[in-house]
Amino acid sequence: MVPKYVWILFFISTLYMLYSSNQFTQVLKYVESYYNDKLGIFFKRSFKQVVVDNQGGILFTKNTLNKFSNVNDGLYLSILGQVFDVTKGVKHYGPGETYHAFTGRDASAAFITGDFNENGLTDDVSSLTNKQIQSLMNWVEFYRKTYVYKGKLIGRYYHEDGSPTNERAILEEKVQLAKKVDSQEEQIKLQFPPCNIEWNADSGTVVWCTKNSGGITRNWIGVPRMLYENLESKQYRCACVDLNSKEYEENKGIIQAYEGCAADSSTCNFITTN
Repeated sequence: MVPKYVWILFFISTLYMLYSSNQFTQVLKYVESYYNDKLGIFFKRSFKQVVVDNQGGILFTKNTLNKFSNVNDGLYLSILGQVFDVTKGVKHYGPGETYHAFTGRDASAAFITGDFNENGLTDDVSSLTNKQIQSLMNWVEFYRKTYVYKGKLIGRYYHEDGSPTNERAILEEKVQLAKKVDSQEEQIKLQFPPCNIEWNADSGTVVWCTKNSGGITRNWIGVPRMLYENLESKQYRCACVDLNSKEYEENKGIIQAYEGCAADSSTCNFITTN
């Protein structure tokens, strides 16, 4: 029978050889790395701490962002899922100040609606028009230029890895639609420039056209006309119209002369009635 100490010696020698081998060392490193990664993910998810994505951007949970609503920790706000440090604007965003309600959360809708009640301080902007979404995007650019960009808020607009959600993509589509409308309106403005307008309590309203009225320089003067938004609309603006143009021929249905004004006069004076 082999003595006990021989088996102990054999066991120690085997462990030494395994420990000394590169293969065993690599196995240990793999096990260590695997559990570090798993435990890291566990603790990040369990305690909802600020984490960083692969591009180095900070990703905030709602609970974490909520902590940044005081001067000691910092004043952060989110707009359309993008987080900014507005601490230097403490006179606007500090406790007790007008816009303190924006801090520690994403209250994008209130930037447009002005509703600072709890229901109004929401990141849900689905009820806003394309033009209003465009205005919100302009607010984002304002904060990027004025304050410190910190990262993204996980939730409605960004996934846990920082990638945009489908709802974020829809916002981008709405902005593009708004820009298209802007382009169309600008084209209409060039075709039908705004009139010069003057109001007097005694004499009423005078509208008139020149070769530079509406700030648009051209080689024709035109006559003042009421230009409606569409066939069913009651909303109109005063526009200078070239009666010899194809634009006039194509849009006769939404162009109307002012009552009591000469058809070919570049000036029209009328009394506004309520």
